[in-house]
Amino acid sequence: MKTILVPFDFSANARTALATGMHLAVANSTDLLLYHVLHESPYRLAAASGEEAMNKLIRENETAACNALREEALSLEKEIRSGIDMARLRVNAEYHPLIVEKIQETAISEKAGLIVMGTQGATGMRKILFGSNTSSLIAHCNIPVLAIPPDYKYQPVRKLMYATDLEHFRDELDRVLPFAIRLQARLEILHFDYGTNGNRISPEEAENIIRQKEYIHIQLVKEKASLDIPLLKQLRQFIESSQPGWIAMFHREKSIWEKLVSGSHTEDMAHALSLPLLSFRKKE
Repeated sequence: MKTILVPFDFSANARTALATGMHLAVANSTDLLLYHVLHESPYRLAAASGEEAMNKLIRENETAACNALREEALSLEKEIRSGIDMARLRVNAEYHPLIVEKIQETAISEKAGLIVMGTQGATGMRKILFGSNTSSLIAHCNIPVLAIPPDYKYQPVRKLMYATDLEHFRDELDRVLPFAIRLQARLEILHFDYGTNGNRISPEEAENIIRQKEYIHIQLVKEKASLDIPLLKQLRQFIESSQPGWIAMFHREKSIWEKLVSGSHTEDMAHALSLPLLSFRKKE
């Protein structure tokens, strides 16, 4: 992992995400990019007398935002004492009318290995994670997204829980496992068994794949699922008993995960996932 990207909107929850990003940057010896997308009012820009004046206003706002980002980072480091090398913490602010698209573009250009962001914001990212903006980022960005809930306090992750339907399991395990290794965490693989397999592999085949890995701190947990109980509720119950530090899931459109985060399930999901959620885009 070369760089961790933290989108920042100056909200309290963005500070929580930044604190996590700083600790992770130290633990993984990586650079950290603190990034703000300016969503300037088009009326104010339109009021500028000509293109040159408008560009000048944009540059001034970007410079002011970069200075504010540095102050936020320095202030937070004094508070949390992560030990981050400030020379490895960069800041950038850019104007763009499309927040999510700009974050994704920047993450790709910076070759970021992880995007860390809060689940609630104060600006255009107000609906982060559960709103359409970040759902779109998760669905279309190939870079993992770590969503940090409000009031989360960083602590070393002893257990990473990876919930899987066993579809594309070998590929998914290869993407999740490096995070468990970097975190020096036990990887607990959770599979809810509905008694039907479809195109997925069997739990026995998954066990064979796990045994081929050199990392020994991996455990597959098979839970018999109930058609009478919502999957979200079953997931919440398991999380309460297992007490993982993070949860990892794969996302794609029209999957069970997509159904969980849409419509009336939003508030339940926000409550259930009170821990950081590491989200990957699922292989098509």
